[in-house]
Formats: sequence, structure tokens, C-alpha cells
Amino acid sequence: MKVDFQFVPSKLNNKNILNKSIYFMHIPKSGGTTIDHIFIKLFTILKNYHFKRFKYDKLKKNRLLKSEIDLSKNYFISGHLDYNFCNNLNNVYKCSIVRDPIDRVISHYKFMVFKFNSTPDKYTFKMFINNEIKNNRDNLITRHFSGLLNEKKEIVDKDSNQAKTNIDFFDSIYTFNNWDKFLSEILSIFGLPSILYSRFQQHRYNFLYSPNEGDLKLIRKHYNYDFIIYSKISKLKNNFKINKDDVYNKKICVVSPYFKTEDKLYNEQEIKKLFEKYNAI
Repeated sequence: MKVDFQFVPSKLNNKNILNKSIYFMHIPKSGGTTIDHIFIKLFTILKNYHFKRFKYDKLKKNRLLKSEIDLSKNYFISGHLDYNFCNNLNNVYKCSIVRDPIDRVISHYKFMVFKFNSTPDKYTFKMFINNEIKNNRDNLITRHFSGLLNEKKEIVDKDSNQAKTNIDFFDSIYTFNNWDKFLSEILSIFGLPSILYSRFQQHRYNFLYSPNEGDLKLIRKHYNYDFIIYSKISKLKNNFKINKDDVYNKKICVVSPYFKTEDKLYNEQEIKKLFEKYNAI
């Protein structure tokens, strides 16, 4: 099986390295699972952060309680959570990735067909959308940013306006198209190693599906506010740049669901040997 790896450099930054906990608001089907695995691997090796992932439906409250963590330590906090989950903590860097609503919903639908071991003929796109509405997951991006995850209410203009305002709550938000750039920025400003990764949750589906115009109309109708939020985030100016002349961290962490590695950082020569061994298998 061919595995596609991507190298993401961490720019060497000896000044102003952040010493904060990190809150990553994980919006479903936006590459967040790969982000989680990268930082789990990093901190297993470095032991300078503690990774903690929360599940919304298992929380007693939709806020992080100070009793749930050791405030003297740094954490990477992740989960399908509201924008203000870490609002009662000081010294937290808040970040997220947002995907184009059409691409995100279609990706989610295909995953659910796969999860149910079904087909698009049996579990139709309309059935999926109706289930999302029933479970209060329509306009899911807006729900994250407005603090209304799993709330049994219809999203209205007031909620959309609040979500737009809450975008400013974050230190860094990137679109899915700039996923690698987002990761490179986090690695660089926190003084972490470079990353060589392949994506997680990349499924090879045994069915074919392409949205028709009716499916697209359903997305535009029931996720109309998500397009507004995505449009605003797409216009944000991120000043972080990756230049060819930048000096990057030569210590590299390898992360892949298909490629087992030791809990260590590698240099380029060691990675070449690692891949020679991998290709020989």
C-alpha cells in the first residue's frame, strides 16, 4: 500500500517561544484526528506537555473544570467542544481549523455510510441530513463557535452573529486548505520539532458517491450559517509564512497510522534508513 507522507517544518525560533497550554477546538472532518495523533506522539517523546481529549457527551458541564487538570503543567486540550471550553483557564493558546461546509458535510456523510456498513442507496444523503438536524448537528461550525453544541435549538441570526464575534476569541484559525501551514505555525511558535506525517482516518470506501444538485441544495439550506462563518475565517490574515530560506528544526517526529516508529526524534539520515527498511518489507 502506498503511503503519502508530508513534511511540515518547524522554523527555529529561539526567541519568544510560547509557554502556554494549547486548546485545539476539533471540528469534525477537518483534519483534527491527525492533529491529535501528531501531538500525542510529540508529547509521548518530549514529555513536556500532557495530552487530554474530552468528549462532549461525557462532560458534566461544557466547561473545563480546574479540578480536571494540574494547573502547574502545560496541556494540549482537544475535543469536539465549544469555543469557550477553556475560558476559565489563564495562559492558554486557542486554535482551530475550519473546512469548507460542502466538503466537510460530504466527507462526514461518506464516513457515516462507511461506519454503518451501508451504501448511499440504503443510507441516503437526505436521511443523513435529517439525522444531523434531529441530533442538533446542522450548522455544526456555527454551533462550535457560538457555544451551542448539542443544544436543542434552531440556529438563528443572533447565534450566527455571536459566532462571528467569537472568532476573535482564538489566537489562530486556519482553513483546511492551509492545514500544513497551521501545523507549522504551532510547531514553530512553541519550539517543537518538525513533523513527517501521513493522515489518519483516510478510508478507502467500497462505494461510490458524488453529490447531485439536490444534495448540494440540502447543504446550502441546512448549513447556511456555516457558509457565513467559513467566509469570514477565509478572509483572516495569518502572518505566518514558510520561506525556503528559513532555518528549520532538524529534529523530526514521524507520525503515521501505517508506519510504526520508535518514540524518538529522527534526523534526516535516520529517516532515509527507516524508509529503506520500510520499502524492503
